Amino acid sequence: MMKTMKPGSQLYRLICLLSVAGEYPVKSLHLLGNKRMYRKLVKEGLSPLTVRNGETGETISLPRLFNLCGRGKTKTIRLYAGALPILTWFGEGEYYESITHGYSLPMNASHLDRNHRVGESLAVCMDAGIEVLPHNLPKLKIGRRAYLITPGSPFFLTSRAIKQIGGEDSEANKTNFTRMVGGLFADNDCYCVFNTRDSVMKWSGEGEMKARINLEFIYEANAAYSVDRIHSAIIFGVSPEIAMGSIESTKKISRKEYRFDSQFFYIHYVPLNEYGARFLKFLTIPNWKEELLQLLFDDEERTFGCGRFDYDALVTLEEGKKHVLSLLDCDLARLKRFKEALELYPEALGEIICYDWMAKFVQKYMEGSNAIIKQISFEFVEKEMLDN
Repeated sequence: MMKTMKPGSQLYRLICLLSVAGEYPVKSLHLLGNKRMYRKLVKEGLSPLTVRNGETGETISLPRLFNLCGRGKTKTIRLYAGALPILTWFGEGEYYESITHGYSLPMNASHLDRNHRVGESLAVCMDAGIEVLPHNLPKLKIGRRAYLITPGSPFFLTSRAIKQIGGEDSEANKTNFTRMVGGLFADNDCYCVFNTRDSVMKWSGEGEMKARINLEFIYEANAAYSVDRIHSAIIFGVSPEIAMGSIESTKKISRKEYRFDSQFFYIHYVPLNEYGARFLKFLTIPNWKEELLQLLFDDEERTFGCGRFDYDALVTLEEGKKHVLSLLDCDLARLKRFKEALELYPEALGEIICYDWMAKFVQKYMEGSNAIIKQISFEFVEKEMLDN
């Protein structure tokens, strides 16, 4: 069997992903596109085949292209050792060797889970048009300001790549067991990225703070514009309930500054489904939050951050003033603060505008509060955001 690997093809996308993540969970193939077609591709890659470079015509014949390891939910796709020369076709052989410790990946549960969290995050970023291949990324460094991070070129850097920037003695290498899977640089901002998958994360408060501060240090040393501390995070997850559970579980931590929503003022939920990459594209649009707010409100209604608590617009009704929160940025930290504010001010009327695929969660989360939930079609917002 002959398979041609050319940029944009399913084979190219899967091999690129494996070159950065090391492995990828079979159960998450849907994040790459048509799950049935990717399953077929993996199955074909378990038999003898010849892979052809669609750009140069070079070929390599292999007894197989992939290895399948594990079973059930942990079944994982890895590159067959003999297929590693393919990585040199697009310049990723050296990075792959560094993340696989000499082409050997452990099979214990913690390493599998960690690699799968990274792999799923990479898949959604790739689908959103965000650059993830190390050889295409700016060569970030620590020291004299380098001006390498520029607006308009979004990219995702894995936590392992972040640790490599400072060398073996960097502070990043002292932050083991953190849950951060990487950093996303987009629209003059930097986001710490987490993936809760299908269970509530175990939060490492002090470790996560050190990891964030290290990323801030790298960001400041390489940004071609003025930067502040990192205020924003992205949390991937199977459901918003699990993502919110990961945030709220940290309230048990005695030191408040170590809690998830104390370290990050904005925490944007990105679903691990067909909407994930489509929503993530919004974050690459200049002034994306402002664009979303302008879709919903006239200037005379907006608070511009001057309300008595965190909401976006104040609408006058016969029964009183209505405090309106836009959840079109999927910011769970703001939703949490809005709920707490309505509990503090029980006389205040509230309204939350959210996507249709978030409405069920928001309705349940706000149960018992003085807030109504209004849905808006994601397809409508997507068209307005991407067509402008």
